[in-house]
Amino acid sequence: MYNYIFRFIKLSTVFIFIMGCSHISKFNSQDWELVWQDEFDRPSINYNDWTFDLGTGAANYTEYGISSTEFVPDGFPNDHFSVRWDGFVIPEFTDDYTFNIVADDGVRLWVSDKLIIDSWIPQAPTELSGNHAMSANKRYPIRIEYFEDSGGETLILGWQCSKFDKTLIPSDRMFTTTGESGLKGRYFSNQELNESADSPATIRIDPILNWTTGTGWGNNELQFYTSDEENVRISDGRLIIEAHKKNYRGSNYTSSRIKTTNSWKYGRFEMKAKLPKGRGTWAAIWGLPTDWTYGNWPASGEIDIVEHVGYDQGNIIASVHTQKKAGNLYQSDQQASLIVDDATDTDHIYILEWYEDKMIVSVDDKKIFSFSNDDEGWEQWPFDEQFHILLNIAVGGNWGGSQGIDDTVFPARMEIDYIRVYQ
Repeated sequence: MYNYIFRFIKLSTVFIFIMGCSHISKFNSQDWELVWQDEFDRPSINYNDWTFDLGTGAANYTEYGISSTEFVPDGFPNDHFSVRWDGFVIPEFTDDYTFNIVADDGVRLWVSDKLIIDSWIPQAPTELSGNHAMSANKRYPIRIEYFEDSGGETLILGWQCSKFDKTLIPSDRMFTTTGESGLKGRYFSNQELNESADSPATIRIDPILNWTTGTGWGNNELQFYTSDEENVRISDGRLIIEAHKKNYRGSNYTSSRIKTTNSWKYGRFEMKAKLPKGRGTWAAIWGLPTDWTYGNWPASGEIDIVEHVGYDQGNIIASVHTQKKAGNLYQSDQQASLIVDDATDTDHIYILEWYEDKMIVSVDDKKIFSFSNDDEGWEQWPFDEQFHILLNIAVGGNWGGSQGIDDTVFPARMEIDYIRVYQ
């Protein structure tokens, strides 16, 4: 579920059986020690054992308030564009000011024709600063240039001085050359700030500059994850994760992504669950590294015990992602599938057995996937570190939304009867 860029997979008629799809030996609890469990028999979620991923996957800069997730003008491209904003700032105090810009990709800032921030390179969301002395109630020309490469976009403009802490530059302190509150932005459909008769710039007055568009958790997913009871709760001894069609902070859907505060290396992991149905849903029970020892995704690995996209009813996918191979794993030895026709109608037990030299994923008593440590280094086997468990329902995304979204299926829920960890 993490960073599946351009993952369009259709497995509805294809079963992949890695090392066979056979019955495994019946589990004997005497061979294992139960080290952690949640039977969801409390009236509410145990926050000692669980926490949440929240939002759209975009960076969060609380000192600037809530960023808008809608950046570009309607009909404008979301990638490979550039913008130039011009206008004036009028400070309230005489002081040395620090201008702060958070940018995902290239940015430059001039104050009174002095270039004080210059970082014209593709980059992850980065906060940059530059200084300029200003006098109270005097107009200072300001220009910002920005280019977006691809993925999410972030552009936040703030300032601070000895009189106040870091904050957005408000609309009553920024003005266009013709007196409107804010800055005049010229949006170019290229990265070079160029326009022509065939490709004129789009002009918009922006009262404040405060955007952080969702990366959709690396997959262009459309939901906003919350910890609200509407999206995640305990009901009748079951953990309920529920996605809703709901406008919330710039997103059209809400859902939840809950994860264990505990983490483990090796063991048997059992999850008894009923999966959500409906085109546009993308449910997962999976694991991520806790310390990211080998680097950011996919270097430190990912274990997908269950993935199910609603348009491919009953097709259970299991896989692992590594530095050696990540993203689209179709027809590789790192993914397999099994049809479980009633996976969205009744409970099944999904099992990961994780050893030092191999992993086995099963549904009930059937093995669907096995992956071995071939002693090729961490690039092939980063699975010698602690991992934690995640459960979520995404909406849309590169895979889950590749055949559109049926809004009539919401609310869509995943129910988990229990999770048990043995070692």
